[in-house]
Amino acid sequence: MLISALLPKVANSYDFKEGGFFFNVNQDGKSVTLTYEVPIMFALDAPAPTEKGYIGDIVIPSKVNHDGKTYTVTAVSDYAFCANSELLSVVIPASVKAIGKGAFMQCYRLQSVQLPPALTEISDYLFAESSLPAVTLPGKVKHIGESAFNSCRLKSLTIPNSVETIGRGAFSSNRQLEELTMGNSVATIGEGAFSLCPALRSFSFPHSLKTIEPQAFNECGALTTVTIPASVTSIGSGAFSNCEGLTSIKVAAGNKRFDSRDNCNAIIETGTNTLVAGCNGTTVPASVSAIGDEAFYGCDGLTTVDLPTSVTKIGYRAYFYCHNIRSVNLPNSVTSIGSYAFVGCDSLETVEIPNSVTTIADDAFLHDDHIKTVTIGSGVTSIGAWAFKGLDAVKSITSKIVDATSVDMGDDVFDEINKEACTLYVPSGSAERYRNAPQWRDFKHIVEIF
Repeated sequence: MLISALLPKVANSYDFKEGGFFFNVNQDGKSVTLTYEVPIMFALDAPAPTEKGYIGDIVIPSKVNHDGKTYTVTAVSDYAFCANSELLSVVIPASVKAIGKGAFMQCYRLQSVQLPPALTEISDYLFAESSLPAVTLPGKVKHIGESAFNSCRLKSLTIPNSVETIGRGAFSSNRQLEELTMGNSVATIGEGAFSLCPALRSFSFPHSLKTIEPQAFNECGALTTVTIPASVTSIGSGAFSNCEGLTSIKVAAGNKRFDSRDNCNAIIETGTNTLVAGCNGTTVPASVSAIGDEAFYGCDGLTTVDLPTSVTKIGYRAYFYCHNIRSVNLPNSVTSIGSYAFVGCDSLETVEIPNSVTTIADDAFLHDDHIKTVTIGSGVTSIGAWAFKGLDAVKSITSKIVDATSVDMGDDVFDEINKEACTLYVPSGSAERYRNAPQWRDFKHIVEIF
């Protein structure tokens, strides 16, 4: 994310300066908002330390006198301390009720901030890309904004009981974050809220939780156990994707939307029988009808895909970057394979697509360059763009499709396959159709074998 793009494009005006601070008088005429002199990111011609804005250890006053009048400091403006590379610590008085977005963004040496007790919202990007190692959130905060603590250096975190929503990317890329305690009022965890926190080991969801948005815990590699409480009604795609250490994932009894039937070690959407999140130890139950989008994304411990005959659909990125999958056994019930479904399955050498499949979506096996043989079932009517692009090692493709000219082909389906070295095997009597069909005819060796 380009945080710099969020910054204001023109210098901020201020009403007066007192004690080294800059203030704007609020509409009530009795209170002021602490602000900046010049947006630091745009003071490119000001290399001297005194021109970098607020530096060192700062204590914001609760009241300030100017021209014989006393004002109460009630707010800190957007970007007030942004990109002050010399700022070390800030104490914000209890008189402050609001702090604007990005106020401490990109403060690369910031070690501590004392937040005021009356604060009810942590604004968007408040500490994004700062060096903040720890924070105590006030007990009245209800909402934590988008990317508020993105790319900080937090090691432990306690979400107070007052917090109800955690915004998109709020704590993403805190690579040292190990311990998380979540308050008992959290209802929504936003998209990517804790993504890219590879040291995060364990935590418990509160019984207030209703929504876990997509990618919420993506790439939390140290996470081993997840239990979804009965209160949860929505789980976004890839909520636990790329958590290679995840070995236990289950839904608590009493959940009306999701279940972990048959001790499957996965999350299944009850109404649709869609497996929405699995892990290295998942066994797909016989009642599951679909493997959901990003359900097994990044499950490096998975070596075999063995699906029951109830499964009809494999979703978008379902097995994306499962590097150690060596075999895929698709039953003759699957009708569609989603985009990027098996991309990054570097250990896969053989692909057999059953006759039941009608649709192979874009990029389904893109750049799986260890695959040596591919079999395409007779029922396929549509193959998406780049579906088999970059299969450098493939030696043979067997197509059971009788009339290749009837297949809806996306762009460059077989791009970067060596069509002189790879033999295309086709049904008896169909070779001429393949030689007249776009893309199929590019293979130099088309052989009828069955």
